[in-house]
Amino acid sequence: MPDLAVTNSPARQFCTFRADGRLHGIELSSLREISTSIAITPVPPAVPAVRGLANLRSKILLVLDLRPLLGLAPAPCTPQSRLLIFKPAIAQDTGLLVESGGDIVAVPQDRIETLDENPPGSKPAAGRQLALVVGVSKLEQELMMIIDAARLAGTVAQLLR
Repeated sequence: MPDLAVTNSPARQFCTFRADGRLHGIELSSLREISTSIAITPVPPAVPAVRGLANLRSKILLVLDLRPLLGLAPAPCTPQSRLLIFKPAIAQDTGLLVESGGDIVAVPQDRIETLDENPPGSKPAAGRQLALVVGVSKLEQELMMIIDAARLAGTVAQLLR
């Protein structure tokens, strides 16, 4: 049996998903549930980051689309799409539409590299996508960009004002 590396670093759990083929993760403690039931009613004058409204078990949810916040075009809903529903402390009655995913991974804290808000040589407001990605973790097969759920909710709240 091969020796396994043991780390004393506590693990953080992330819900992983894809956006434009890249792996992203949101801390599991920020989410109430992951749903595959996605019937979204568009809200015509809304900003692109607001995909619409969804009725989930007789509760109306605001559905956000991560892709426009990352500078990407909105993606169509497919059978692989998931709705990540935030806990009320993060964003009341709000879900995030993602292309695919829903897998849960545990990452030791020492395998997470925190990103500077203003990397050397960047402008203070380098764009929304940089503000949302707060860290990177190298998993076995690829890098996972870590999205801060509270910043995501705050960014959308600013857009809606």
